[in-house]
Amino acid sequence: MLSNLNVITMNSKILIAGGSSGIGYGIAKHFYEKGWDVLITGRNKDKLNSVKVEMPRIQTLVYDSANENHLVDLINFIENDWDGKLNILVNSAGHVELGGLKDISKSSLEEMYQAHLIGPSLLSSKCLKFLAITKGHILNITSSHGIKVYADLSAYGSAKAGLNMLTKIWALELAAMGIKVNAIAPGPTNTDILRSAGYDDQTILAIQESEKKQIPLQRRGNVGDIVSVAVSILDSEWTTGVILPVDGGISIS
Repeated sequence: MLSNLNVITMNSKILIAGGSSGIGYGIAKHFYEKGWDVLITGRNKDKLNSVKVEMPRIQTLVYDSANENHLVDLINFIENDWDGKLNILVNSAGHVELGGLKDISKSSLEEMYQAHLIGPSLLSSKCLKFLAITKGHILNITSSHGIKVYADLSAYGSAKAGLNMLTKIWALELAAMGIKVNAIAPGPTNTDILRSAGYDDQTILAIQESEKKQIPLQRRGNVGDIVSVAVSILDSEWTTGVILPVDGGISIS
């Protein structure tokens, strides 16, 4: 049933952290086209400006979760420009870093945990007062790498696994406030995440081919595959604490 989201479009608000590209962008575009007020964040101002050209009504803010002033600006925007209203928060920001235990560094751990654990935790915490009013939703975009074990992904895999656990903890904590918390764990999906992380075309192709061979449905995912499931979860008022793999079956392979 998708009628619920369609009914409440008037003045409904969605914040997508990491909405300038990939899955976050796909979710942003869907809700924008449905008439929602959409705010996206990202670290790259040029990418945000490009989205603004495509979707003139969209709101954008430069946001780095490690910058406390950026968090203050983001919360002030919701309070002042949106009158303290927020229906949905999507935590989609983050990037990937490959590397095994023998090469692990403090900086790589800090970077992955900041992006995928600390950032979503602090942002979600600050948004609770808004979401409590609307009895809204938090949707975390995690990864099949947080479910299925892979070598050479110590920092990224453990960060995504941690976000999966936080999803369940928050769901239990926030149920009394009427706030629903769920997560989608995408499998290998066609986005620019590896290129944005600085990997060359040859490395990216090798990774993609290796992943494809492990996927039971024998193809990589597209952003639309993830968006359709996100919309279904966000339409439900009786679903919380779910970690839903959307991965072509790779997490059970």
